[in-house]
Amino acid sequence: MTSLDLLLTTPLLVLGGGSLLLLMLGAFTQSARATAIGAAVVILAAMAQLVIAPASGPVFPLESGAGASQVSNLAGHLMHVSPFTNIATLILLGISLLCMPLVGPYFRAAKAHRPEVYVLLTLSLTGMVALITSAHLLTLYVALELMTFPLYILAAFLRDDAKSSESGLKYYVLGSMASGLMLYGISLLYAGLGTLSYTGVFTALNTAVASGGVTPILLVGMVLVLTAALFKLSVAPFHMWTPDVYEGAPTPVTAIMGSLPKIAAVALLIRLLAGPFDALASLWQPTLAWLAVASMLVGAVLAIAQTNLKRLLAYSTIANIGFILVGVVAANPQGASGAMLYLAIYAFTTLGLFAALMASGANNVSDLKGLATRNPYLAGTFLLLLFSLAGIPPLAGFMAKFAVFTAAVQAGLMPLAIAGVLSSVLALFYSLWLIKVMIFDHPETLTPTPAIPLSLAYIMLLSAMATLILGIFPSLLGNLTLAAATAIF
Repeated sequence: MTSLDLLLTTPLLVLGGGSLLLLMLGAFTQSARATAIGAAVVILAAMAQLVIAPASGPVFPLESGAGASQVSNLAGHLMHVSPFTNIATLILLGISLLCMPLVGPYFRAAKAHRPEVYVLLTLSLTGMVALITSAHLLTLYVALELMTFPLYILAAFLRDDAKSSESGLKYYVLGSMASGLMLYGISLLYAGLGTLSYTGVFTALNTAVASGGVTPILLVGMVLVLTAALFKLSVAPFHMWTPDVYEGAPTPVTAIMGSLPKIAAVALLIRLLAGPFDALASLWQPTLAWLAVASMLVGAVLAIAQTNLKRLLAYSTIANIGFILVGVVAANPQGASGAMLYLAIYAFTTLGLFAALMASGANNVSDLKGLATRNPYLAGTFLLLLFSLAGIPPLAGFMAKFAVFTAAVQAGLMPLAIAGVLSSVLALFYSLWLIKVMIFDHPETLTPTPAIPLSLAYIMLLSAMATLILGIFPSLLGNLTLAAATAIF
């Protein structure tokens, strides 16, 4: 390991080592507050290197053994850090800091505020950063498991709550199935190519396509690997776990699952499609385009039928992942940039909505009746964030949709862009429905909403400000994501 390897892996090492220190801190102090502060310090320390001294380059080179085939000589690296992975990691860690204030009020009220919550979150972040920077399919698999296992535990963290336990079990069983599919796909790719590094797979697949030697085993392997990534993203038809898990998991965990793993999975998908699987773009591009349309329509239509707010937001997630996939399918710098910009804006909006949901104490849509009368500030926050989610200008959600649709048009995917616009109209319906319930429906009770905890008020204010600022000045983040995306195309 060289000094450059240490520099490039600093965020990963800080998060991994920090999670172990947090485990000891929680064990000896039994203080959730101290562990929460420690977790925030660890995340800020991981971000510091990316801000102060960003670097890029391959990490941990692999050596081919004697007598290896020509393809295997392209051993590549276990990880690769680039401007794209740096920006994706910064967005991920920045959003994770906003997740932390949601945890305390909820788990304190549930009498389950324990240090393990923050240890598990930091461990999962370690896996997410490794997933973003992986440059080898086995590194990818290990990172995926490190990301998801803490989330399984967090989903079932309320052990006395039957819904939480059911949520964790469903997430574990279906997540394990997706992991198994990915591992099987990786083994098929190795059997057909003799290499697992992104560099080796890229070169071998290009050679196979040029010579007409793409075998069914390679296609099945690619499909299985991508299927597992799409499962983590909740892309239709691999979305069936999402509503049940979102509904049963503790609300802060639902907010975490709806934002952080999505950032890591989209960054992974962009790197896979622009790198190892680029040679097969003629096969995966139309397929993913259809899946994007399916996700947009399924999410928008089924959200209308929901009465539980967390299930409604789950279907909203599915629809928005479809919009993000439009940028990914475009397979150009503008598309990748638009997808990352959309993810950042969506994460801000989602966290603000979940904070408002926790502050209101509402579980069902009917609980929001007359909220504008009982708490105008809370209703105003809901209104602003829902309008942004629906893509109403000049809010940030509109600029996010505009970015991915423009990228699709530039890539010659006009039908996909039109489908996205039409789906946006459908998605507007459930946002307007919730706004109508809050403003025009007569409240079932005149009891004022509970006092809003300061941490939740802070998240709602920050989300609302980000929605307005990024809507008016999208280039503040858009220029960074575009510069980063240009580096991988």
